[in-house]
Amino acid sequence: MMQETVGPEDTDDSERLDADRIVRYGADGHPLMYSFLNVRRYGVRLDDLEHRAELAALFREAGFQERDWSHPIPTRIIHRRDRADL
Repeated sequence: MMQETVGPEDTDDSERLDADRIVRYGADGHPLMYSFLNVRRYGVRLDDLEHRAELAALFREAGFQERDWSHPIPTRIIHRRDRADL
């Protein structure tokens, strides 16, 4: 049976996969929880995750697009002037 909520006491380790994805592991080393950031803006990258098929189905149902490394996240560099130079 799957546990509905995962708290800090339930996780043994966490790993930041990249800027938009964090996975938390149980004591047995299996993933307990995934955290996805910026999904609405950039879509979700699942191609390298253990539970890819199940996660892809959930995100499709919720209306979010999947992306992979062949479609990099667009970035925008903002150059700011130092206020001391004004």
